Amino acid sequence: MKHALTHHQTSPMKLCSLLRYVTALLAPLGQLHAAEEPITWLVQYDGKSLPQEQGWKAVGELAKQATLANGGLHLVDDSATADCAFRATWKPQPGTEIVVETTVRVEFVTGSGGSGKSLWPAQQGAPVGVLVCDGQHQEGLLLDPERIGNWHDRVALIDPSPDFHTYRLVIRGNDMSISVDGVEKIRGEGAFWKTAKDGEAYVQFGSTSPGLKGGAFWQSFRLGVRKAQAPPQPKLRITVSQPWEIPPPPGWDTRPPPPREPQRNVDPEIGIAAPEAKPGKPIPPTRPYLYDVGQGVFMISVAQGPDALMEPYGVLKSTDAGKTWVPVKDMQYKTFAPLPMTRLPDGTIMGVSRWTARYDREKGVFIGITHRFDEKSGTFTMTENLIRAPGNVSLLSFDRHIFNGADGHLLAVVYGSAPMIMQSKDQGLTWTHFSTLAVRRQEPAVERLSDTEMTAILRNRSFLPLEQIWSHDGGKTWGSPVTLEVGSVAPDIVLMSNGVLACSYGRPGSNLMFSIDHGKTWMHHTVLTDSGGFNYTAIREVSPGRLLYIHDAPNLRALYVDVERINP
Repeated sequence: MKHALTHHQTSPMKLCSLLRYVTALLAPLGQLHAAEEPITWLVQYDGKSLPQEQGWKAVGELAKQATLANGGLHLVDDSATADCAFRATWKPQPGTEIVVETTVRVEFVTGSGGSGKSLWPAQQGAPVGVLVCDGQHQEGLLLDPERIGNWHDRVALIDPSPDFHTYRLVIRGNDMSISVDGVEKIRGEGAFWKTAKDGEAYVQFGSTSPGLKGGAFWQSFRLGVRKAQAPPQPKLRITVSQPWEIPPPPGWDTRPPPPREPQRNVDPEIGIAAPEAKPGKPIPPTRPYLYDVGQGVFMISVAQGPDALMEPYGVLKSTDAGKTWVPVKDMQYKTFAPLPMTRLPDGTIMGVSRWTARYDREKGVFIGITHRFDEKSGTFTMTENLIRAPGNVSLLSFDRHIFNGADGHLLAVVYGSAPMIMQSKDQGLTWTHFSTLAVRRQEPAVERLSDTEMTAILRNRSFLPLEQIWSHDGGKTWGSPVTLEVGSVAPDIVLMSNGVLACSYGRPGSNLMFSIDHGKTWMHHTVLTDSGGFNYTAIREVSPGRLLYIHDAPNLRALYVDVERINP
C-alpha cells in the first residue's frame, strides 16, 4: 500500500507541468471574459414607436415620413435631394471602447453607378447606413443587400437573404471591426481614422445620401461603451511626408486634346466622372505606373487620354528619388508607349508597350512593341515583338510588373482576358505563356518574395474587395484566392529592404497597408487622401525604409512614406 501511494505522488516538476496545462486551458476563457466586458448602453431605440418619441432628432425632410411597419421603423430615401435619418448625441467616457449594435432588414439600394449602385459613401453618401462620431473621429457602416462596408475602403460580401440581421461595430481606438449575426466580417484595423467635422459625439442611422436611394426596416439600435482592452503594440512606425505635385510636361496645355475614343473598357461602377477633354485643354495625366530601373533612375508611365482601349501614355523620368520629373523625349501621347520597364543584366533599360494588337489569322497571337532606352540620348528605340498566349485569349495588355529571372529570362505580368505571366527568353522580342494567375480578374500586382515564393493581389471589380493569391514554385502555379477586406482598383506591391511588404491601393481614396509576414496579414492601414478620382497608385522603395508613393487624386502628385520596424 505504501508503495502504491508513493507511486501516485505528483512530483514538483509534474505539478508545474499540470499547472501550465490548466493555465493554457483557462487562457481562452480569460480572453473571452476580457472580450465580453459588460456594456453600458447609453443610447437606444427599440423600433416600437417613432424615434422622435424616444429622444432622437430627425435629420432630413424625408424623416418625417418614417412609419412603423413589418417589425421595424421603415425609412425610405426615394429622393435625389433629401435625407432620411435619425440622430442622438452621447458622451464619450475615457478608457472605454464603443459598441454599436443594430438589427435591420435592408429593402433596397440604388444609385448612379452603371450597375445601379455605388458602394462607398465616401463618394456620395450612404442610402442605408450608420454613422458614429466620438467628437474626434467619425466612421460608420454601409448596408447593402449583398455586401457591407465602412465609410471608406473596407468591404465584405454577405448573405443576400432578405431577412433581419444584427450588425455590430466595435471601435477600439482607431480600429473598427464589423460583425454580422455574431460573425466578424471586417477586422477593420485602422478603419476609424477620419477626422470629425465638429466636436460633438453622436450616432446616426438611416440615409445621408442625396445622390443615392435606399430603404430599410430598423428593428432596434443602440450604442454603448465598455472597458477598453489593451491595444496591441505597434509593429511599425509610419511617417508620411507632405505631398508635392508632378506638373504636366512643358507644352501640355498648348497641345490639342486627343480624339475621344469609344469607351469600351470604362469601368461602369466607377461612380465618379472621369476627366473629360475640353476644347483647347488636354486631359490631365492620370493612372501612374512607377518603375525603379536601377542606378538611381525612376520612370513613370502615365495615361494621357480617356479611360479607353489604346489610349495614349507618356513616360517621365526622375534622377532625384521622385522629387522632380522630366518628360522622356518623343514619348508623350504615344499609344504604344512602354509601361512595364526594367534594367536588363547588361545595363540596358527595356520596356514593353501596354497595348498590343491581336493577330487575326492565328488565335492567341498578339503584336506589341519592345522599347530600349538610350540613356545618353534620352530616347527610346522600338522593335516589334511577337506574343503567343493561349488560344482563348482575345485581349492582352502588359501591366506594371516585370522581373529578371536568374536564368536571364524575363517574366512580365499581363491581363485582359485573364491575368497571366508571360515569359521571354530573348530580351522581350518574343513572349510565351508562363502561367495563369486567376480567372476573370484584372490589374494584378505581383511581387517575388524569394526564389520560389510569390504573391499577387488582383482587382475583382470596382467597389468589391481585392483578392490575394500565392505561388510556391516561382509563379508556375497559383493557389486559391483569399478575399481581402479592402478595395478596389490598381494595387501595387513591393517587398522593402527591411522585409516589410507594402501594398498601395485605391478607390475610394488613395491608401497604403503593410505586412510583416509576406502578406498573410495586413496592418497599419493608412489613408493618404480620401479625394476622389481614378485613385490609381504606385509605390517603389527609393532608399532603405523609404517609399515613393505616387497617385492621381485630385491630380498627379507624390510623397514619401518612411517605414520603420519596431518591437520585432
